[in-house]
Amino acid sequence: MAVHNNNHNQVLRPANLPELFSHWNRFPCAVPYAGGTYIMRSGSDPGGVRGKFREQPELPKQILLLERIDDLRSITRTERYLEIGAMVRLGEIIALGKIVPGVFSQTLLGIAGPLVRNMATIGGNISTKGDAIAPLCALDAVYELRNANSSRWISAIRYSALIEKNEPLQPGELLTRIRIPLEEWNYSMYRKFTVNEADFHSETGSEDGVLILVVQNRKNMLTNINVVFAGKTLLRDKDSEFSLEGKALPLDKRDAVHFRKLWETYLEDLAYPGPLLRNKILNAIEAGIIELSD
Repeated sequence: MAVHNNNHNQVLRPANLPELFSHWNRFPCAVPYAGGTYIMRSGSDPGGVRGKFREQPELPKQILLLERIDDLRSITRTERYLEIGAMVRLGEIIALGKIVPGVFSQTLLGIAGPLVRNMATIGGNISTKGDAIAPLCALDAVYELRNANSSRWISAIRYSALIEKNEPLQPGELLTRIRIPLEEWNYSMYRKFTVNEADFHSETGSEDGVLILVVQNRKNMLTNINVVFAGKTLLRDKDSEFSLEGKALPLDKRDAVHFRKLWETYLEDLAYPGPLLRNKILNAIEAGIIELSD
């Protein structure tokens, strides 16, 4: 993408992480720039039309281009986890094939088209509350956050909560790596929803989101279940998950009804999601649990 200098944009091109943090220290208002799809799409503009590219995006005054930093492009696999640099493109992750957890690949394939997926980065998608949040939270992923002096790991769930509450990270801190445990999930479900509430005279506008359900079992016993919805906010009800852990498989179909009711109770006092999207989420969750009773 060409950078327009009409507004005197200053573009910084660090070659490595130390240089990046040095630039950031000098220009603390500089904005990290990864794939650029969030800035280029009018969805980042409250007055724009979601999903369409702006003819002339409004760029920050100071930009930190991350494309030259090799540490952010690395992909590592061990017996225990898959580790992905924040600047790895969504299309590159999909191309890794079977080493990527299936429900994660499904989610990435559901994001826009190949052109956007070959531009957008995983770090950018996470930081702008994109679809990838749902499977990463469900798969118990953790993120590395680095600044000039230190690094730390934080769970995907915790990171999403910070972003959702607009709580600042530590000064000069950048998402650098994503680590996904390579555990075996015996059952998984991916659903993507788009509900245009405006058609029903709602004040909430269009509501999008991704629902992920993953299950582990051992010796016909359900040992772990994670159900995560990510849209405008991240939704997860641990009480409903605990209600099924330790139960024998196949489940009783009454378990699916009970699980749905627990989620209904969890959602009833929340302003989001709206009624149409809420019903879609509940129906999908119930259907997923019913499959475990067959």
